[in-house]
Amino acid sequence: MSPALSPELTSELEEKIPLALNQNLGVSVIHLGQMGILLQRAGVAIAIDPYLTDSCDGGIEFPKGYWSRNYPPPIAPEQLTAIDLVLCTHDHGDHLDIETVTAIAKASPQCRFAGPRACVRLMQTAGISAHRTVVLNPPQPLFFHPVEIVPVAAAHEEYETDDMGCHRFLGYILRWGHLTFYHSGDTIVTPQLSGTLTRCPIDVAFLPVNGRDEFRRRKNIIGNMTAAEALALADSQNFGVLVPMHYDLFRNNSIPISEFVDQARQQYPDVKYRIMQPGAEWLLVQK
Repeated sequence: MSPALSPELTSELEEKIPLALNQNLGVSVIHLGQMGILLQRAGVAIAIDPYLTDSCDGGIEFPKGYWSRNYPPPIAPEQLTAIDLVLCTHDHGDHLDIETVTAIAKASPQCRFAGPRACVRLMQTAGISAHRTVVLNPPQPLFFHPVEIVPVAAAHEEYETDDMGCHRFLGYILRWGHLTFYHSGDTIVTPQLSGTLTRCPIDVAFLPVNGRDEFRRRKNIIGNMTAAEALALADSQNFGVLVPMHYDLFRNNSIPISEFVDQARQQYPDVKYRIMQPGAEWLLVQK
């Protein structure tokens, strides 16, 4: 069961979402926590990796409380009544949360769900009908309303494919009007990833910065790029703005965001970044 929602944040988001949906000037970005974001423009709403419950806590591998949230969800999934598409990057519970996506499926009957083959199978098993789901795999794009969505192979420490050649871990490039977003999902930086991104100028990149180490790996906690690697990638690819993600939800897989800020100031002063609090909105106006 989810911890209590913040009434102030929930009320504020309920007001923001319909406003953003009617907004035709640019794209609204709302941070949902962890790697979750909600993108909205002119009547279209796309959620990526929404984790809006506490379902990761209490599994068989870890004691109760090990994966307890550090902060409540900014909004309940049942309140997301106008979502058109949910993209999941992979099948880990804080990215594909079955409780969240099934609640959205009920609250937004028009919503479709897309992701790697492994994710789609889990969603269908949970009761989301096949006609509402789409399997994504590089390099085949998905054209959804005015948005072109390009799946990008991700290496959650390593690349993994199934017996049909479908990648288990994905990121997404979204071209929406004159703006291009990159949501990496969980990944490290690889030559393959750098080569893919070089061919596509990115205005806003959402990257994990919690890093990886042997101690977490021994507990089967698979890692991501470090803050320094995310900044180096942003610098080398000339991203417009870097949004650091995936650093504060779980006490056992977090870093102080000050580490990111210190490295940005000391080593990458030309990299523009934006730190978003869960529930915060950012309106990008198209020029």
